[in-house]
Amino acid sequence: MNHTKLVIMKWNHRIIASLLFLATLQMANGQTGISFNVHAGPQFAWLSSSAHDMIDPDGSILHMQAGIQMDYFFAENYAFIVGFGINNMGGNLSYAESVTYNPGENSVVVESGDRMKMNLQYLDIPVGLKLKTEEMGYITGFLQVGLNPMLNINAKLSTKDGASNYDKASIQESVNLFNLGYHVGIGAEYKLGGNTAATGGVRWTSGLINVTENDGASISVNAISIHLGIIF
Repeated sequence: MNHTKLVIMKWNHRIIASLLFLATLQMANGQTGISFNVHAGPQFAWLSSSAHDMIDPDGSILHMQAGIQMDYFFAENYAFIVGFGINNMGGNLSYAESVTYNPGENSVVVESGDRMKMNLQYLDIPVGLKLKTEEMGYITGFLQVGLNPMLNINAKLSTKDGASNYDKASIQESVNLFNLGYHVGIGAEYKLGGNTAATGGVRWTSGLINVTENDGASISVNAISIHLGIIF
């Protein structure tokens, strides 16, 4: 696990360095085809289950997400996007059957009938396509669609009620390192002057693969987030 975290940290540094390098090139060469935005905002996240008779979703949780995104415009109103950020996801679950996370010495056992909160933190690397409208006054609308490759960096389980008693117990050994989802978002940009603009929007994210390895059901992540940021 320590080796895995070291690899993730190395990729983290490489991605940040690459984005900063591209930003420097943009400022130095005046490249109008590239823009960057830094964003953050609240996010409602919940979990879906393939077997409700074993593990049943039981409500959403509120977290924050933040990141940086590069838009590469290959045409006037069309851009490829790539980003990097921290995405906090998860949700509440009700267990109809007993489930063991981290089998072995550090096992976390959820008893039948318990309600738990699962907190999952990912390094999020969204890629996709952005389509913009024509500028109307100072405002431009946009639609963004794409995929969300994610690497898990933290996973905690806490008791809501029941026989189990856990407070942010680590279950990272039972959570898959890689996750993949898709996103669809809409929003608007308000020009502040030059290449600088304020941006805001709403984004839907849905997972495509199983989050955990041993819970007896396929659990996927979902979220609705508000993105507020600055474009430069």
